[in-house]
Amino acid sequence: MPDIYGLILETLRRHLGTRAEAVLEEGLKRLGKRQEELSPEDGETLLKGLAFRELQARLPAKEAKRVVEEALQKLSAPSEPADLEALEAGLKRFGLYLDWPEVARYRALVNRLRQNPDPRLMWEAKALLEALEEKLEEALLRQAKDLAHLEESLERVRHLGGPKVRRLEKLGETVREAQKEGLLAQAEVERARSLALELRKLLESSVARPPTLPEIVFETQEKPPEDVFLSVEEAEEPEGELVVDLEALPEEAARRLEALEVEEEGRRLEELLARHAHLLQEPTVSPLLAEVQALLEAGKPAGEKLSLLEAALKEAEANLRAEKKARLIQLEARLRTLPLPEEAKASLEAALALAEETLREGGLPDLKPLEEELARLAAEARRQEEERRKLEAEMEALARELAAKGEAFAPLLEELRAVPLEALPQRLPEIKARYAALLMTQGEEAALRAKIKEAEEELKALRPEALALGLWESLEKAEEALAKGELPDLAALRREVAQAREAARQEALEELSRMEALAERFLGFGGEGVLRLIAEEKAKPLPDPTPVARALQALKRRLEAKREEVLTRLTALFQAYEGLEGFQSETHRRLRPLLQFLQSAKERLPRLGPKGLAQVEKTLAEAESLLEGLKREAEAAKSILKEIQGADLEALLGVFEEKPPLDLDRFRLPGVEALGFLEESPPLPKEALQELKRALEPLRGLFQEEGPVALLLGQKALVLAPFSGRTLVALMEPGALSAFLLKLSS
Repeated sequence: MPDIYGLILETLRRHLGTRAEAVLEEGLKRLGKRQEELSPEDGETLLKGLAFRELQARLPAKEAKRVVEEALQKLSAPSEPADLEALEAGLKRFGLYLDWPEVARYRALVNRLRQNPDPRLMWEAKALLEALEEKLEEALLRQAKDLAHLEESLERVRHLGGPKVRRLEKLGETVREAQKEGLLAQAEVERARSLALELRKLLESSVARPPTLPEIVFETQEKPPEDVFLSVEEAEEPEGELVVDLEALPEEAARRLEALEVEEEGRRLEELLARHAHLLQEPTVSPLLAEVQALLEAGKPAGEKLSLLEAALKEAEANLRAEKKARLIQLEARLRTLPLPEEAKASLEAALALAEETLREGGLPDLKPLEEELARLAAEARRQEEERRKLEAEMEALARELAAKGEAFAPLLEELRAVPLEALPQRLPEIKARYAALLMTQGEEAALRAKIKEAEEELKALRPEALALGLWESLEKAEEALAKGELPDLAALRREVAQAREAARQEALEELSRMEALAERFLGFGGEGVLRLIAEEKAKPLPDPTPVARALQALKRRLEAKREEVLTRLTALFQAYEGLEGFQSETHRRLRPLLQFLQSAKERLPRLGPKGLAQVEKTLAEAESLLEGLKREAEAAKSILKEIQGADLEALLGVFEEKPPLDLDRFRLPGVEALGFLEESPPLPKEALQELKRALEPLRGLFQEEGPVALLLGQKALVLAPFSGRTLVALMEPGALSAFLLKLSS
């Protein structure tokens, strides 16, 4: 990258001298950047804004514009081939994501740049590539969260075995590999989540009926009860989704299944909102969206409402595409009817063709800038027509005046009437000058002085705006003519002022449009205020992009500060977790996928935009809350161990071969080694268990309701649970704890 600051300083110093450094320092202050942080876009902003205004005060307008254009060429020209190569590489990477509207626009831009390099299109393509990179990082972040969820679900259902579990494992591997390569595996994620949900339903429910009723077999052997296994027969897979009769389930199991549905629908809604953010305010969408959000927030599945919302979004997108097509056709028709030269309309014609190509590629072009440009051209056509009428009126007034002067002025009158309308702007000033000279020779000094006085007043009115627009040369020329007693061409000066005003406004509007695209990426992070500021500036006769540039720079600094804050919190979270990895509980099981997601997010943190950072912060807050709960559980467990440290732990861990009562067979899951009731013949030493139960009594106040207590001792998990008016005792492998507790609560 060239030395942006040095290049601009060298350009300005030739014309502004020592003032150049002061101008650049002011520019850096407005941008909120140091010299080495300037990007080519920042350099363009400085040159077109502050630097150009300073040059206009010292140089004629054309010269100032030439100096700025030469500097801009130095900024951009050397890197054009490399830029196009980078854009091609970006297209190769993002071409996979055909359902992204931005990709369609990007492809259309690259196609145009291959044919004809254009600085404005190059800038748009670069900005769009940056936005696509940011969007991909956000999508990879969501995929990392999905992957963590899938791995956690797989851990829960792995013991079921069977083809569906194996397929879930393979899908998880595919997603994991895609994540490592920085690619999205959207279809695989959807299939895996659907399959994981179905298996979780099977695990959570004790009454389930799939559509084609594959047999669920309990394989038993003539061995002690601890050798009972549960597996799903490896037959053909059932068609359709698992059907669960919620009414036939115990209330607690039904609630868990409902929570699974809500969790999955929440994820689907999140995907829909990310994909169709531009359609959420459509009248056919917003009421349905509100209903779905209300249901999910209340912990109720949205079901058919969510499907209706998805259909409404698809319909709204199709309608929006049709509407944009119709608007494009109207814009093209209106442009053709404008009474302007073809070269004046060429730029908008090219932009309309690019928008049409974007639409064909599957994108949704922004037509607002095109409509604004058409309005500008229409205003220019009206201005030219008004100028033409003014010239004709001036010609008629001059003709009447010449006719009243007598024979001496007759030749000039005939010459004036012979001038064709298209040549009037050039010939009228010349005829006026000859008329002034003729007045002098005919002794009409008083009439000439009156005309000169009138011209002086008009020039005085034009002077402030002409100076502000840098029209020094034209002003000096008009003033010199008046000083010589000649009539200046004020009509030409008026045209020049109007053209310079429109050019300055157009340049400022283009700069504001580029800033608007950046501000939209900060929505939800303060971008709304910048967009309001942009709208205010656009409404002014001569907008100033400088305040907007400062506001955007402030947002960027705020984003970096937030990034540092999140990084600090992430580091603290992982440090606090280090001593708790071995403590097993349901809270820990819920925390693990969040930690996996946050570890991936930590690596991507420098590349995340505002939306991705907000997503990380939300998950981080949830993980911090769970970690606090895990700490409390660990402290409680330590207290229990202190209470029972005098107990015979070896006796507690010894397994008796006594057969439990028959009604406990349903709790004999894989990994459950011993079962029994404390009040009857427990499978472990009764006195030690009673001492343990007494030690647990002080913890009763920590829980809202009486329920099972799980304790990890060495490589075993011990559960004490109220059951049928007695205390159930179970000893198992830690991996079987979750499934056992679920079965117990059902």
